[in-house]
Amino acid sequence: MFMGKTATGSRDESYRLESTSHSMSKLSSPATILLPEPPLDALEAAEEQMDPSIWSMLPVELVDCILVWLPMPSLVQMRRVCRSWDLTIKSKPFNRMYMEMPSKGPAWLFMCSSFNCREHACAYNPLQNKWHNFPLSFLPPCMRFPLTAVGGLLFVRGGLNDAGLLGVCNPMTQAWRELPSMTHTRLNFLVGICCEEDTESSSYKIVVAGGTTSECGGGDYECTTEVYDSLTDSWQVTGKVGRELTVHLTWWTSNTIFCNGVLYCLTSGRPYSIIAYDIKTAVWMELQVPPPKFLFCSFLIERRGKLMFVGGVGTQRICEHVHIWQLSQGSGTQQQWVEVAKMPHEYFLQFFKERNASDLKCAGNADLVYFFKDSHTEVMVCDFSKKPTEWRWLPTCPLSANFHKFSVRSLFVNPRLDASI
Repeated sequence: MFMGKTATGSRDESYRLESTSHSMSKLSSPATILLPEPPLDALEAAEEQMDPSIWSMLPVELVDCILVWLPMPSLVQMRRVCRSWDLTIKSKPFNRMYMEMPSKGPAWLFMCSSFNCREHACAYNPLQNKWHNFPLSFLPPCMRFPLTAVGGLLFVRGGLNDAGLLGVCNPMTQAWRELPSMTHTRLNFLVGICCEEDTESSSYKIVVAGGTTSECGGGDYECTTEVYDSLTDSWQVTGKVGRELTVHLTWWTSNTIFCNGVLYCLTSGRPYSIIAYDIKTAVWMELQVPPPKFLFCSFLIERRGKLMFVGGVGTQRICEHVHIWQLSQGSGTQQQWVEVAKMPHEYFLQFFKERNASDLKCAGNADLVYFFKDSHTEVMVCDFSKKPTEWRWLPTCPLSANFHKFSVRSLFVNPRLDASI
């Protein structure tokens, strides 16, 4: 998969270096790849300064050291420039060097249709404040439902006729595979992904909980938990779920969040309920939601090791404010929800012009919390890294032309070439 340094490959190597010298002027700034082309005279001046007789003599290793510092959008586009660069970026030596590089900025906000991620998908790059079209058409037609993302990996689920199929892909390299079948065939089930970010291993675990179907179509409805470990590429049943939590697990959940070794799940209907699964003890538990009696469109998010809860507050029928709470340190009854932010009224009015809170959605990663709705294309971000907390609108989402009232799902992907499936 990668180019050798033999005499027979000298012509390809020379072509590669000449391509490098010709194109590096366009890639001298990470953001220029997404901007309009510069004037022709500016390109000619840059080429005159980069004498091919000098740049063509650069060792291959040095060229790779230069290319590895480019941002992901540039690397993706470089693969389309010529076959030589495509082979270079796919090569084992380049990927080993890339793996040693630190993550380049915050995760991208990946937005797609909740029911057909193959056709409608895009990604927002916070560093460049730009959206990128991101089709997932390389996935097989049966893989339609986006689940969640961990690091540089995106997890998807089969359609209605293939609900038991689970798959994982790297949207940057377009590599994907179908995961092994679960031990039990299940009905409507919960799926959560767990990954410890502070470990050197890029492994992950998938937690599935829900009722198993009976071969004869009858009998007791048994709710069990099953865990997939990427290190062993296998599933293992970890135990049964108490009857008091079964109804929550089999009810469609709005989102799942992994935080400090615990998978938290929020039910989608009121009254909201938070259930949690401890990976080490394999035990399910239930947490209390923040105290307001009437909550709208609530979501769980994780921020730097802290569990946060976002929800609209108001009367029984009308949402009047949107608040953000954080779960305090402690355990059991010592944990309390503490309010940390409130959406400014002028932004709130933009989201609730029709006083309808049914489709407000939220997703958070690191210090950034994004708000959006299915019914229109405006996306707002709350930036906790700013003091005071900053609220602002993002550029128009590329899905604007395709917004036909379909449900939108948001995930966070760290664009990495070395994220192995």
